[in-house]
Amino acid sequence: MGIMFSVPVAEPLDIRAIHQAESHARKSKTFVLRNAKLPACPRRLPFMPKLREVDLSSNRIVEMPFEIGRLYKLESLNLSQNFLSKLPSSIGDCVALKEIIVSNNVIDVIPEQLGQLKLLEQLDLSHNRLVEIPSALKNCVSLLYLNVGENLIEELPPELSGLGKLVEFNVSFNKIEMIPEEFGEMSSLQKLDIRGNPIPTLPEPLLRDTSLNRLYTHGCPVHDTLKQQGGYAVFNERKIRRIKARGWPPVPDPGKLKGWGED
Repeated sequence: MGIMFSVPVAEPLDIRAIHQAESHARKSKTFVLRNAKLPACPRRLPFMPKLREVDLSSNRIVEMPFEIGRLYKLESLNLSQNFLSKLPSSIGDCVALKEIIVSNNVIDVIPEQLGQLKLLEQLDLSHNRLVEIPSALKNCVSLLYLNVGENLIEELPPELSGLGKLVEFNVSFNKIEMIPEEFGEMSSLQKLDIRGNPIPTLPEPLLRDTSLNRLYTHGCPVHDTLKQQGGYAVFNERKIRRIKARGWPPVPDPGKLKGWGED
């Protein structure tokens, strides 16, 4: 049996709230309608080509219309906490997008056309039902933050090593058994979260050749042998430099240490 989920029950729409959001959007270029129990994308939204931001989070939307691709000036799209099972392929036509947040849905496949978004900087696909990441994401050359945590992913495409600007990568709580050797080419990578995956080892180039200074491994077999991994010493030096740059540990203040070490 497959994983079951509840289909949202239709309730009367707050037409007034939709009209208010539309009216505000014409002036501000921002369409925000959160937690409004919407079962679908507002009908007129795809035909407002000047929109820069759309936030329809915390609704009951099960599908986005193909016409969403008309929003060629759209920079931010938040569809988190809905009931989406997929994204329309036309999302690749929203070429100005810099941020996509579709966490907490039931998405099981990502369209290859997502790779057409050359300006995309943040992509949050966490808490869905993805079993794979399309290698076409390698073409999102501006990507800084990628979160695919809490899915059903078993394998990471080596082609993602082409994300040369990626700073943060979250793959926690999936079914991943191996980090590709090629990820050592992610020279800008600073933060990697692999918690809750059956990963026994890490490739030495990942620890040695990237900018990695934050690594989260709890719940992975490699957590117990991390200090024995090749390249760990180089990684640890970077981690210590980051901690010191933040002013930690702080210089002790004698006035705040009364009672410590006194006879």
